[in-house]
Formats: sequence, C-alpha cells, structure tokens
Amino acid sequence: MNSMSTPLRLALVALLGLTLVAGCGGGEENSAAADAGGAPAGTAFGSTEGSVAPDFTLPRLAGGELSLSQFRGKAVIVDFWDTWCPPCRRALPHLQELSQTYAGDLVVIGVAFGQEGEQKVRSYTAENGLTFEMVLFQESSSILQDFGGIQSIPTTFLIDRDGVIRKKWVGAADKDAYEAAIVAAIGS
Repeated sequence: MNSMSTPLRLALVALLGLTLVAGCGGGEENSAAADAGGAPAGTAFGSTEGSVAPDFTLPRLAGGELSLSQFRGKAVIVDFWDTWCPPCRRALPHLQELSQTYAGDLVVIGVAFGQEGEQKVRSYTAENGLTFEMVLFQESSSILQDFGGIQSIPTTFLIDRDGVIRKKWVGAADKDAYEAAIVAAIGS
C-alpha cells in the first residue's frame, strides 16, 4: 500500500506543474545584486537591466575557453540551461534560429549546467543542431552569484554592444519576445 495520500500526491503534481510552467528551479528574480554603490545605470556591474554584465571565462564545449568580454561590440544572449529542463528545451530552438538570423550582430552563449554530465550536453546539442557558443558551468566559477544568484532555469540575459544588460527573462520566452529585444539592442 502506498503511504502517500491522494490529496498529497495531487498537491505535489500541481506544484511540479507550476514549476515547469514558470521555469525549472522556481524562485523569483533576485534583485539583491542591484547596482553596486548606487552608481548610475550602465556603470555598475550586476544582473539587473541597465547594469554592466559581469565578465566570465568558462570552458567551451568545443574546446578552449570563452570570455564574455571577447564579444564586446556585438549583442550577446547568455542563456543558463540544462538538458533535463523542459522550458529550457523549448527555448533553445528559438535561440538557435535567432543566432543564425542575426549572426553578424548577435552571439548566443549557452551556459550548460550539465547535471547529467558533459556527455549528455554534447549529445543533446548535437542531436538538436545547436551550433551557437556553448560553455560548461564550473562549480569554481562565480558566474551564478555575479549574475544575481540564478534560481530558475532557463534564465536568459540580453546584453547590448556596450556590455549593458538590456533584458532578463526568467523562464522560457517565445521567439517574438526574444527577437523584439534583440532588434532593439542591435539598433535594427
């Protein structure tokens, strides 16, 4: 006999459904990493819209390392995701398409947590034709804290040509929402 009551099972299923709709991991956007020291918008480093995106260096899935700062002059999307996350899997094809459409002006960087292992990330990206930049999250990196304490995935940032965060999405957005923000950021 199952020790879990039917009402408890229903409550757990409802909670799981809400988490999947909102994003994997739940939680609200962390605003604790607001502009440091009250500096004017666009000059403080942080994770909020109007602040300068924190630089990071992580290993590329394809080998070598990637730093955010190497793409200054282009708009950049930084997408925190993982292979087991349904909202992440819904967003990735949009990001792939947009990375191709705006290839001259936009770089998409997927930050894969790889909780199921690096090989799973490799096979998932290959099977799904993801050709944009892909890096692997490292426990030793401060990237999660620097970007405001990522509490839910996908969490996606749009950074303009000057390195300023223009948009943050928590949970998967539709392609039109991503594209409208990209067009505004690149000035098309």
